[in-house]
Amino acid sequence: MREIREHHHHTQEYLTENAHLHLSHYEHGRKLPTLGSIVKFCRYYNLSLKEFFGEMTYPKE
Repeated sequence: MREIREHHHHTQEYLTENAHLHLSHYEHGRKLPTLGSIVKFCRYYNLSLKEFFGEMTYPKE
C-alpha cells in the first residue's frame, strides 16, 4: 500500500481525507488490512485485486 501511495505522491493524510482510508496501522505492520479496506484502496487507485496482489506463487504441498 505504501509503495502504491508514494508512487502517486500521496500522503497518508491525503488518503484519510480523500478516500477515508487510515493506512498508518497497516503500513507500520500493527494490523493487517481487511479485504474491504484493500478493495476500497484498489478502487481509489483504479487497480484490480490481481494487480494489487501481483503474481503470487505458493509452495507445493
